[in-house]
Amino acid sequence: MMGFASPALLLIGISVAVPLILHLLQRQQGSRVVFPALRYLRRAEKENARRIKLRQILLMALRMAALVLLALAAARPFVRSGGAGHEPTAVAIVLDNSLSTGVIHGERRLFDELQERALETLAQARPEDRFWLIRAGAPWEPATPGTAEEIAEQVRRTNVTAGDSDLGAALTRARSLLAAGAEGRRTEIHLLTDLQGTAFRGATEPGAGAPPVVVWAPKGPAPENAAITAVEVGGGLPPRAGERATVSAFVTGSRGGDTIPVRLAIADRIVGAASAPSGTAVLLPFPARSPGVISGWVELDPDALRGDDRRYFVTRVQPPPAVALGERVPFVDEALDVLAEAGRVRRSDPASADVVVAPGGAGAQSARGGKTIVVLAPTSPLELPAANRRLADRGIPWRFTAPSGTGEARLDVETGSDALAGALEDARIREAYGLEREASAGADSVLLRLRDGAPWVIRGDLPEGGRYILVASPLSTEASTLPTSPGLLPLLDRLIGAWAATTAERYDVGPGESLPLPTEATEVLRPDGGRDPVVGGGVYRVPGEPGIYQILAGERVLSAFAVNPSPSESDLARIDDRRLRAALPGWELKRVDDPGDWTDAIFRTRHGREVWRPLVLIALAVLLIEGLVAATGRSSDAPAQRDRSAGLSRPRVAASGAGTGAPTPKSTIS
Repeated sequence: MMGFASPALLLIGISVAVPLILHLLQRQQGSRVVFPALRYLRRAEKENARRIKLRQILLMALRMAALVLLALAAARPFVRSGGAGHEPTAVAIVLDNSLSTGVIHGERRLFDELQERALETLAQARPEDRFWLIRAGAPWEPATPGTAEEIAEQVRRTNVTAGDSDLGAALTRARSLLAAGAEGRRTEIHLLTDLQGTAFRGATEPGAGAPPVVVWAPKGPAPENAAITAVEVGGGLPPRAGERATVSAFVTGSRGGDTIPVRLAIADRIVGAASAPSGTAVLLPFPARSPGVISGWVELDPDALRGDDRRYFVTRVQPPPAVALGERVPFVDEALDVLAEAGRVRRSDPASADVVVAPGGAGAQSARGGKTIVVLAPTSPLELPAANRRLADRGIPWRFTAPSGTGEARLDVETGSDALAGALEDARIREAYGLEREASAGADSVLLRLRDGAPWVIRGDLPEGGRYILVASPLSTEASTLPTSPGLLPLLDRLIGAWAATTAERYDVGPGESLPLPTEATEVLRPDGGRDPVVGGGVYRVPGEPGIYQILAGERVLSAFAVNPSPSESDLARIDDRRLRAALPGWELKRVDDPGDWTDAIFRTRHGREVWRPLVLIALAVLLIEGLVAATGRSSDAPAQRDRSAGLSRPRVAASGAGTGAPTPKSTIS
């Protein structure tokens, strides 16, 4: 079977009409007038006419043949046998299985079409070929070389993941694999994708020796899509047992209509519903629950892309922590009573408390190991030595220093980020102690700062387990406006709640991430019901399937986490050819969007041996023959031209000697 690598260049063959047109123009003759004195020349003309006509036809045919041969050679013809006659080739197949390829295209998923193209490539393989499969939506998976049969089985087992793709990085990886493993074979990259715009993150240079890239992507624009791109339970705070909370869900995209219906499900039961315009957050009621791990999802009605119509979440409903106050402080004591009445905390003594609030460090020594100590700055600089000694006794690697400067300071909070930020936005800090870290300090973090950058709340880990939290001001009316403002309750709730938690469980994990496991863990239960054996205390490579995963110790649920797609996968807008070449500058690209053209396009470097070189040699030989024929014709025509010139002189004498006096008519002799 024969084909052309550059079929568009066959248009050069139109130039074959030029010799034909010139030949036809040369045959045009003037009017004939009988000239009796020159009649004898017609006998010589007839004898030579057939030879001249044959030579002109031969020259025209040779010139036309040369042009046709050159046009065929420019189109780079190739010959293969049965579709498999190609040189040994190393091919890296970049199969985009990111979430966006799960969109319904026609009557089925777009990803199913991408799989078909990959299998068509592998069906044309020879035993000498080598293949790699790179799953762009699962870049954490290894890409090992294999035969066509082995890679075809991998393609069939591939499915759409919740991951996003970086096609520039995937092409760079493919180039590296081919450079290291081609072993003298021809190289080629097949990029099978939906050309989602967010999959190209800046320009990717090809580097030296980059192979050609054949791209298959669907025609036309992507369909409209609505999605749930974020879910937050309790405004960022874990719900407390026995009390109601809210779930916030952010809706993006478009779907016919002004609003989009949203539903909340907990433990596989619909517990709330609402509607929201695109681009806004909707609040759904979270009912009171008992302590433990709670999972659920927020969903929309299905559309063309089903994978982002449901977003999963996991949260732990916390029992109220037992809180002790090491030394009574007005306003703080009353605030704890209010939180206790609301069910947010339980009052306790320092020896049995989960959290000890220690003004100036008082009561810190009584806190149990593994618990949290919240140390407030002393009310007077005279108490600094005692406060710092208490910090040192508990192994806290920070020291309070005397306040510096006068006037009021403001806290640096992000406006409107949550309820706490709103409450602290107008707070005035009149007395702020310095916090000085010792050289032996370990890992810690600054939770709140003043606007001049000075740390105001610091959190770290205690040597014997548990956490410490340092507040650079006493919670007194002399030190700040907080005790008499609405900000005191949310600040205390955060200090003894989310910030004081000694376990930092992760409940929202991205596909492909490595998740540390509890020491008791024995298995991970996947959303599809499968179980992955794990080693307690090790790490778990999170698969790409979205849903709720449970960490088990035998049959006991230790924890759970949710896997969701990246919000960028919900933007289905595709890039055009111009933007594609801008994103991949310098790469040799061949774009195909018709399934019927794929098997021809991928053989650009896998066609077998091209036959354009013999065509060029034949064209040169034809041009050489044409030159010889033309030269022979001119040499044979020279004597005839001389005879014709000599013959013309005699008729003119005879004509004048006739004495008729009539004018001589014009004559054209062919």
